[in-house]
Amino acid sequence: MSWDEGEYYVTTFGVHKCRRYHAMLRDFYRGSHRIIVGANIVASSGAFIAFLSSAPNLAGPLSAVVAVASLYDYIFSAEKAATLHQELCWRFTKLAASIETLDATPQNLASIRSKRLLIECDEPSCKRLVDLMAYREEARSRGVEESELMPLTWLQRRLGFFITFGMPDIEAWKATREREARAAA
Repeated sequence: MSWDEGEYYVTTFGVHKCRRYHAMLRDFYRGSHRIIVGANIVASSGAFIAFLSSAPNLAGPLSAVVAVASLYDYIFSAEKAATLHQELCWRFTKLAASIETLDATPQNLASIRSKRLLIECDEPSCKRLVDLMAYREEARSRGVEESELMPLTWLQRRLGFFITFGMPDIEAWKATREREARAAA
């Protein structure tokens, strides 16, 4: 038995998918925080200069940019979220690395599953579209054809970090694939 067969494969796939999921969210939140900080630096400097040069028509909107960006950063805690997802990515990567050193035995499979569940206890709620993007990336890295992967629209890939939408279409695609597989068998 190897880690590339049956339940063992499902387990390793899941661990690697989780690693990719948290890396995606870490990068998203880290990038968001950097954009917010950069916008605040530029807008607050501009507002200060506009204030000193008696240009209230410019100082007001620039101050509003600072306020809105700061509010967004406060509500979403982008830096804190990036740190959390970095830690979870690191823990799943360590778990994936430990799989590489273990034989595929029922005891080791149970141990890996147990460790994964313990890591998942610390996860925030799942962003379903990001989870599907991570699934697609992991499947693609294992040689799955693009035509076999569930389709995600451009908007789902961009806005999935904020909101989940379009799930009925994905579920219909999956149901059709399952019907076709049963009919072919």
